[in-house]
Amino acid sequence: MAKKKKLLKNFPEQLLYAVLYIVVGVLFIIFKAQMLQWIMTVAGILFIVYGVFDLIGGNLISGVVSIVIGALILLGGWLFVELVLIVFGVLLVVKGVIELIAFLKPFSIVGVLVSALTIALGVMLIVAKWVVLDWFYILVGVVFVIDGILALFGKKLA
Repeated sequence: MAKKKKLLKNFPEQLLYAVLYIVVGVLFIIFKAQMLQWIMTVAGILFIVYGVFDLIGGNLISGVVSIVIGALILLGGWLFVELVLIVFGVLLVVKGVIELIAFLKPFSIVGVLVSALTIALGVMLIVAKWVVLDWFYILVGVVFVIDGILALFGKKLA
């Protein structure tokens, strides 16, 4: 009985979170990699607003640094994302090759397959990063929708 009262007490908050998770999940599924642009734009604006508040509050250094970071995110965010994805792709290829060599001596079919998938993912990140990001955001969206649906029933995904 106490568990039921606690569940009903938090119901409006749970309902709000569940609906928000589902909406965010659907947005990730529909807009895929475009969500990254939105997230970077919001983050850049928030840094600038925070910097302005710091300047008004008398924190000159913190305010200027926040405004510069916000401007860099807004103006150069995609450059950073592309560089990070290429570097991450190269690192995945190197990791996959090292693992592949390690799994060939005591031959392990699972190890070889996982290594080959790691290499393939790394190459795809280097060559077709936006396709990989689209699939990643679809997966994230599905997880958000499932978590939102479970939250409607008072369950947790993790």
